Amino acid sequence: MTAAEYRSDLAVGFHEAHDVLADPGDRAGEAPLVCRWPRDRAPQGFVVFCHGLGSNGGAYAALSRYWAAHGYLVIHPTFADDIRIVARNEPELGLDPDSDLAEWMTVPHARARMHAILHSPERWTGRLAVVGALMVRLPLILEATCGGGNRPLPGAIAGHSFGAYTAQLLAGAAIDMPGDPGRSFADPRFAATLLLSAQGRDQQGLRDGSWDLMHGPVLNVTGTLDQGAKGGDWHWKSEPFELSPAGGKYLAVLEGGDHYLGGFAERQRQVPAQREAVEQITLAFLDAHLRHLQAARDWLGSIDDRVGECRLLFKAK
Repeated sequence: MTAAEYRSDLAVGFHEAHDVLADPGDRAGEAPLVCRWPRDRAPQGFVVFCHGLGSNGGAYAALSRYWAAHGYLVIHPTFADDIRIVARNEPELGLDPDSDLAEWMTVPHARARMHAILHSPERWTGRLAVVGALMVRLPLILEATCGGGNRPLPGAIAGHSFGAYTAQLLAGAAIDMPGDPGRSFADPRFAATLLLSAQGRDQQGLRDGSWDLMHGPVLNVTGTLDQGAKGGDWHWKSEPFELSPAGGKYLAVLEGGDHYLGGFAERQRQVPAQREAVEQITLAFLDAHLRHLQAARDWLGSIDDRVGECRLLFKAK
């Protein structure tokens, strides 16, 4: 059964800036923030989007613009595992930081170094520190983009791949750190969590029981062709949904979807039906759990095995 197209009651233009908090004394992270927000109206909430390994805050523009055009301030930090920053900080890798390094995964020694970074606990906590600094500076970000506003904005934490790992830690997934098992980094400032190609057990400190205290709303999106860094398939990538307590939890598994879920990240395989399904499902989730729109909850509840032309497995609990 095909779910009707999800239509937000907000559809406006958007503003975009790539130099928010560009002053080195004020910025959160390794580079100025990239931000997008609705034009001619106050945002209804904010989303902090955490990029994948080797990527940067300038990526994922299409999905970010979609959310901004439908009412959200979307904030993109850049983390120290941006391949350009790694190349600059580690010249022994022989990579030119000013060249196009988008294909770093095809360079064996660069791939090996980046995967070492992926599994380094100080890199996990370094990302969390960047998000924490960003949240402290949220009033400055609001003032620099859409204005301060007169009421607190509800927020979501989102991420793709390594960014989904960052997001699920902030949502309450506990991990075993060296000498510190069962460590929680839950941040109550986030009311909802979006996980795009997340991680399951037996990687980066995640294990049985990691999701027992992840109580808030979470949308877990993967695809049947998606794979983890150690080869885990879509069942493994569905574990944040399957192993977390019920309540505001959703799982979407795109049939034929790969790691980039229809091409929401630039320069990846484009599958318009999958990309549109991801846009609609993620927006409905934000509307349901940041704006508390019953129509969005009802639409999510109407999904069976297809959104538009995209076939999928969809679960809720």
